[in-house]
Amino acid sequence: MDENNPPRKNQWRQLKTSHSDPHLVQERGRRTASHDPSPLSPSRNGSRARHPGPVCKLFGKVVKRFSRSARQSPDPERTAASSSLQDTQRVQSNKASDLTPPTLEPDFGQPSNSGIVLTPPTLEPDFVQPSDSRIVQGSSTNEAEHLDQKFVNERIAHANKGLTGISQVPTMVQDASSATKNVPSVSDAIDSFSGFLEPLKAFNKIANTIADVQPYAKVALSIFTCASKMILDQAHRDDAVSLLLSKISEVYTFITEKEELAKIESMLSIYVKLAQQTLVCADFISHYAETKSAWIRLSKHVLGETDSTIQNYNSVLDSLMQQFRDQAARDTVVIVHHMAESLDLVGMEYATGAGLNTSKCCLPNTRQDLLKEIQDWISSTEEGAPRILWLSGTAGKGKSAVAHTIAKWYIERGGLCSFFCFDRTRQADRRQDKIFRTIASDLASRNPIVRRALAQAVRDDDELKRTADITKQWQELIVRPSNAFAAPVLIILDLLAGKSNTSASQLSELPANFRILLTSRPLQDIHNTLHAHVHDVSLDGISSASTELDIQFYISHKLEDLHHVFNDEHFKALALKSDGLFEWARLACEYIKGTNKVGASPVGRYKVVITGTSEKGTRLLDDIYTRILRDIMPEDGRKETIPVFCSVMGQVLASSEPLPIHALTAMRLHFPKGTCDYEMDGVLGPLGSLLTGTSDSDTPICLLHASFYDFLTDVSRSHDFFVNASAAHKDLAFASLRVMGSERGLRFNICSLENSYLPNSSVPDLEKRVKESIPAELSYSCRFWGTHVGSTSFESPLAKEVEAFFDGERLLWWLEALALMKCLGNSVVTLLSIADRVSGHAEFTHVGDAIRDTLRFVRTFAPTIIRSTPHLYLLALPFAPTQSRIFRKFAAKFPHTPRIVAGHVENWPPMEKIIYANDWVYSVAMSPDRKRIACGLRDGTIQVWDTETGEALCAPLQGHTNTVASVAFSSDGHRIVSGSWDYTIQVWDVATGKALSTLQGHTDSVRSVAISWDGNRVVSGSADKTIRVWDMETSEAVGTPLQGHTGYVRSVAISPDGHRIVSGSGDNTIRVWDMKTGQGVGTPLQGHTDAVLSVAISPDGKCIASGSRDRTIRVWDMETGEALGAPLLGHTDLVRSVVFSPNDNHIMSGSEDQTIRVWDSKTGVALGPPLQGHTASIESITVSSDGSRIVSGSNDKTIRVWDADTIMGKASVATFQSHTDSINSVAISPDGHRIVSGSDDKTVRVWDIETGEALLAPLEGLAWLRRA
Repeated sequence: MDENNPPRKNQWRQLKTSHSDPHLVQERGRRTASHDPSPLSPSRNGSRARHPGPVCKLFGKVVKRFSRSARQSPDPERTAASSSLQDTQRVQSNKASDLTPPTLEPDFGQPSNSGIVLTPPTLEPDFVQPSDSRIVQGSSTNEAEHLDQKFVNERIAHANKGLTGISQVPTMVQDASSATKNVPSVSDAIDSFSGFLEPLKAFNKIANTIADVQPYAKVALSIFTCASKMILDQAHRDDAVSLLLSKISEVYTFITEKEELAKIESMLSIYVKLAQQTLVCADFISHYAETKSAWIRLSKHVLGETDSTIQNYNSVLDSLMQQFRDQAARDTVVIVHHMAESLDLVGMEYATGAGLNTSKCCLPNTRQDLLKEIQDWISSTEEGAPRILWLSGTAGKGKSAVAHTIAKWYIERGGLCSFFCFDRTRQADRRQDKIFRTIASDLASRNPIVRRALAQAVRDDDELKRTADITKQWQELIVRPSNAFAAPVLIILDLLAGKSNTSASQLSELPANFRILLTSRPLQDIHNTLHAHVHDVSLDGISSASTELDIQFYISHKLEDLHHVFNDEHFKALALKSDGLFEWARLACEYIKGTNKVGASPVGRYKVVITGTSEKGTRLLDDIYTRILRDIMPEDGRKETIPVFCSVMGQVLASSEPLPIHALTAMRLHFPKGTCDYEMDGVLGPLGSLLTGTSDSDTPICLLHASFYDFLTDVSRSHDFFVNASAAHKDLAFASLRVMGSERGLRFNICSLENSYLPNSSVPDLEKRVKESIPAELSYSCRFWGTHVGSTSFESPLAKEVEAFFDGERLLWWLEALALMKCLGNSVVTLLSIADRVSGHAEFTHVGDAIRDTLRFVRTFAPTIIRSTPHLYLLALPFAPTQSRIFRKFAAKFPHTPRIVAGHVENWPPMEKIIYANDWVYSVAMSPDRKRIACGLRDGTIQVWDTETGEALCAPLQGHTNTVASVAFSSDGHRIVSGSWDYTIQVWDVATGKALSTLQGHTDSVRSVAISWDGNRVVSGSADKTIRVWDMETSEAVGTPLQGHTGYVRSVAISPDGHRIVSGSGDNTIRVWDMKTGQGVGTPLQGHTDAVLSVAISPDGKCIASGSRDRTIRVWDMETGEALGAPLLGHTDLVRSVVFSPNDNHIMSGSEDQTIRVWDSKTGVALGPPLQGHTASIESITVSSDGSRIVSGSNDKTIRVWDADTIMGKASVATFQSHTDSINSVAISPDGHRIVSGSDDKTVRVWDIETGEALLAPLEGLAWLRRA
């Protein structure tokens, strides 16, 4: 950002930021990476000039102690240490005076996992050895830890002994020393010993986290610390010692600059070598300083050899430092590559909370036979072993506990595993849409080969991070990357009461090294899908004796605090009662331990449980649930308590995601019945055995077991405690809208951002601000109010709340909050949900208009708002079309935003989106739920796209060998049927993308296909001049081909009731056929002067529309076969495709003139100008089931999505009705808010231009009103 030209401030203040200077970082990196030999380092030839200082300084100590030390025998302790060291670490030289430098590995410059061999110097017998045999290279970590403390104590004792033995230097030495006082000393470089110790302390801190390094580092630091005065004195006397200390300090300062490097595994061997070498140096310096045999050393020229030894030590330290640099450089390359892979995976949607939970594992020593069977299956290497194990069982059997236990076992043994748990209380998380992204991310985090393969997949297709298409996730994130590694992989899917969208045929695509453990209730659809591909283990089929023993052990554990009251006989009786249901056992234990009822004792509760119902299975669970609830709600007040309980639990069960008590309370305060006169925690608190979060206001309230949900929502099971969860949606809809409008609700600049120009990513504490400014209840309301509105009846009170929401600035603040929470995509889902609810309510058409306008606003400006939320006000709003509702209503309220002075468009452009295909598009179809667009391409593939995002939902469907001329969706959206020039029809499964069947029989290219509304029949038209009818289930032809056309059959359609087939042909005619008999109905419809290329039937089944090579569209009466009106003229080239709108009011046509036209089906009048944008022939068009969108496919290789409401003027035109005769005159008020109309009914009316409502009673009394 240019400091001389700061951005102008708007509502947000300028946020001041500072950045590190990259040049400083680079310069420091260069200084660290380069190795400039210190003045204290050895010379290049390994030698250095010796000064008389160290020799003279030794005289005093040597003279004083020589005679005594010469007569004394060697210290037995030291001799023993010496002998031990000789046997285990080194080969002693025969010469007592040899100082042998450390022996290193031959290729010392290369990193190695094995430690270096350090041979410490061989000293005279009277010397304490500089190392200890108890530190042996290669010893285990446990051994090192075992000997560590004793070893440290011994070395510290030796250091202290040497310190106390040092005497005052004699006068003669002082004189000798004075003779050399002008000689520079390198010891000046060490100012204080504390400064020297700092790098070693830093290294020791790092070493404490590395077991192989810690003993060496700890001992070395202890020696240096305890002998600090002695060593410092010696350093000032002896430049060689000072040189070594300086080198150690230099090395440790360098390697401890970045503690993170110690976490890199490849650095471990270097740290071990360095710690070992430091220990050798520390011991050497300590014993050198305390020697008793200075005269002997001097006489044998030991001082010169000492210099040589120290130089060798310096060389070793230099080599280690260089090795550290080299390894760091190599690691940098690897780490950068790993970072690149990790960056490729950034943004991958992940189902948080769906993974392993070790608290849910089985108790130790339970379920052993079952666990062993599963473990044996996982470990099996037999050829043909099933890759899927289905663990099924009724509610409460402990399926999830087994699944969690297996996952924990496999991960602890180093296996590659991913655990994924479905949870119906977390439906808002849409875990099912993230399943294989989550599994792929888990595997990638544990295995670099998987990470590399996954990163490549995402690099090739970034949409994989977000797509909700399960098939695409499976193929691209699991199947294809799985070919890159051979390690055994375990995937666990805990489906609870749900079901998987993945078929057995898909699972069988995985390589043999994969195992999939699937848990669920014994659902028939899963059995039908998996029975031929799976190892089936049913918990319901396990012997009761085996289960009862496990449950008895479990009960004993749960009641361990009551062992003084109960014994094994009691536990056994409860286990027998449980009928193999672990959940019943858990609830029974909680009931027995409970203290909610005054005066109840554990023994009394035990008797109640044990003498209770004799029912089994589900009824047994119902009984314990009922007992617990009755216990919580005493009979004397139950009549008043139960409605409160049901209302609160209805809120809990209907919530789209679990909320903590404080958020539930905040929501409840805004329920339409007024504020609650009771405390939420008073209702939920006693339910601790059934719910989580009851004792912690910040933990979301969740059901502990899915069977409790089943119990509460089934009136035949719960009776008085029945909870109507669906009825709670109405209360939550009101509450959500009111929370957003409350004092603590939505507001402008809700997170108090100071700068209106920064992107969200540049606000450092944005996440914290969002959490502090948008409380849980407000976050919930913003994201899920549409879900609740869409799940209840749209009655007047609620409708008025919704209307007020779209009329006020709260609408913009809502979009702002969603963008800050990274949930702007939720707005589209919300708006579509409400639009569905509003449709059909004529009195709220203006709300529908507001929704459509907001949708266009979001779809157009979402990328801008997501990048920088303030740009919602700075750019999106000012650039919205001037006639858009959102601009007219809100732009004036933000006067300080940019204003467009020229070129500002008036209306939303009709084209919403362009989707680019791989080849010419010959056919398009939209799914009934409007979420998918399918297209057939010239290259023989079918592609399926997300209508909202335009992303491909799966890999192209491959199977045809020639152009796909026609595609159609079944009415349930589960099947796609395609017809191809390869003479075949194929049926595809939308969920899996797999071909289900191939219909063969035509002898020439298939030009058109259609599916009956009930999904039982497929009709195809071919260039072989015939029409065929097929049975969808059997894939067999029904009856004989329908014959009669003398040219290619270009198009076919089926009437809504399934009784009629209509066909258009190259023989210029349209024919109507009886579906059941295959006979022609009436005579061919004639009128076109060239080939009929497309036919369509109106939704009411009464009309036929046809498009022809003669450039016209004709409309026909289905029953009579007569043409209705004149041909529709306007296209300048052949008409390739025609379709009716869902309400029968419009016909849309696509032409080779590259335009789309919309016609009034009753009058034949073209509505507005043709839609332009395609650059080649339009081959196919379709319309969404709600009529809001038109989709076109073209030879320009694009699919374009058009806003039908904009095209037809619906979004900006209201209907004003009340006059009873012709309207002769209208006028608009100067402020543009009112319309005045005059009519032959002798009245004048005043209308609100926005809502279409009459503002006054009719002005009466005039004989007539005419336009001037």
